[in-house]
Amino acid sequence: MGLASAGPAPILPARVVVLYNSAVPESVALAKSYQKARSIPTVNLIGLEMPDREEITRQEYDDLIRKPLRDEFEKRVWWRLGPAEGNMEVAVENRMQVMVCMRGVPLKIARVVAAEAAEKKPAAAGEKPQAEQPFAVANEASVDSELSILSWSGHPLNGPLKNAFYESKQGIEEVSLPYLMLVGRVDGPNYAICERMIRDAVATEQHGLWGRAYIDLAQFYPEGEAWLRSCAFQSADAGIPVIMHPWKEVFSKNYPMAEASTYFGWYEWNACGPFAQGNFRMRPGAVAVHLHSFSAATVRSESANWCGPLLARGAAVTLGNVYEPYLGMTHRLDLLQDRLLQGYSWIEAAYASIPVVSWQGVVLGDPLYRPYLHMGGTGEKRAEDRSYRALRVAKLLYHEQDTKMLREIERIGREKKNAIMLEALGLLHVQRKQEAQAQRFIGEAKSYYALPSDRLRCDLHVIGMDRDAGRTGMAIKQLREAEILYAEIPEVESIKSLRAIMDPPPPPPPPPGQAPKK
Repeated sequence: MGLASAGPAPILPARVVVLYNSAVPESVALAKSYQKARSIPTVNLIGLEMPDREEITRQEYDDLIRKPLRDEFEKRVWWRLGPAEGNMEVAVENRMQVMVCMRGVPLKIARVVAAEAAEKKPAAAGEKPQAEQPFAVANEASVDSELSILSWSGHPLNGPLKNAFYESKQGIEEVSLPYLMLVGRVDGPNYAICERMIRDAVATEQHGLWGRAYIDLAQFYPEGEAWLRSCAFQSADAGIPVIMHPWKEVFSKNYPMAEASTYFGWYEWNACGPFAQGNFRMRPGAVAVHLHSFSAATVRSESANWCGPLLARGAAVTLGNVYEPYLGMTHRLDLLQDRLLQGYSWIEAAYASIPVVSWQGVVLGDPLYRPYLHMGGTGEKRAEDRSYRALRVAKLLYHEQDTKMLREIERIGREKKNAIMLEALGLLHVQRKQEAQAQRFIGEAKSYYALPSDRLRCDLHVIGMDRDAGRTGMAIKQLREAEILYAEIPEVESIKSLRAIMDPPPPPPPPPGQAPKK
């Protein structure tokens, strides 16, 4: 991702339909806010009376959402249906490419147990029953993923269906997929957060998304870890400073995650680490995803699961799963980040990175948002973005001359006493396993930082290098010193958490008369 990319053609507002819950005044108001923010024609708004709850039955979905919506598409002459393979009917022409569900539209469809039982045929006498993949009989799904195939009639409910836009190297305007709509939602813990998500997306497109990327590997399964490593290297290759956390535990409590524009991690059930802090905020417009089977089981909580908490902590967009998706059928984060960095919209990047539809995925935030629209150096220039823009410019100017790029970042960092650039340079050397250079530049960055929390983060980088190199004693010594040095700031909890892992206290003595445990 060394060169800037203009990305695909933008999605036309006239090809976006907005769905809201007509029984909920806030949902109506949110739809109008989004319609105005993105200049969507008012005739593209559809209000349906729906239950104001996240989970509905399949019957409710069919009766209150699917059938009324199909009727509206027919009445407004938005599509033309025709036959398809397998006795199905699908849209062969469709004016609408994107659907946006507003908060108030139900989130997920519960499993129909009777349908699952009907699919299972008893084995004949003396015949060994065939084992089935669990997902093959699952008919629960996200509302949005089902809406993506709204035009399909006669398709099986059990199991997922192939996503024809998966791995697309073109935008939705440039492909011919009338039978598929890209469906996302503006939803979250409350309506104020939803309004802020819209404002942040539109505002960030004026100047671009700049800041640091934080990648939490957490070492669970090789496939997912490879996605996250790729996110880290793609981001670094684009000139974005990357802080990669490669250990089994996740980013610790109160970790000094300053100026976070990007976060990818896994695999805790509920938001933790810095995201558990009520006052923690990412940069406006931030992209944040935590991969977990039930990350979007609810999006209306600021503490449960992940999607809601990430949005409550300032993220503009996130994605997740409403029920168990199985790793191979969730969003591939490496593809997601690749498409975003190429200038794709949020919804196009999300659908290009998931292999299935009629399944568990949900895409939250303004679907039309293009966070990296100005990676070529365009857009409004802001003082708070200057260091990050300079790192990107160095990457653009010297994308085939690595040594010159590093020297240019070093030169500017030292001349300007720019801690952000010097820390970024140190992190590049951390990624390359060049420890001496990494320690030197991180040390210089620390000397220029004014905030103790920034200096603490630099110390954590060095402690991490010692930990990786097996110098456990040295790392513990630094942790003990840091715990004293930063005792007065909340971020000291990140030191305490790490020390509890690396230098746990001895077990308490047994009660009198009881033998110690072996």
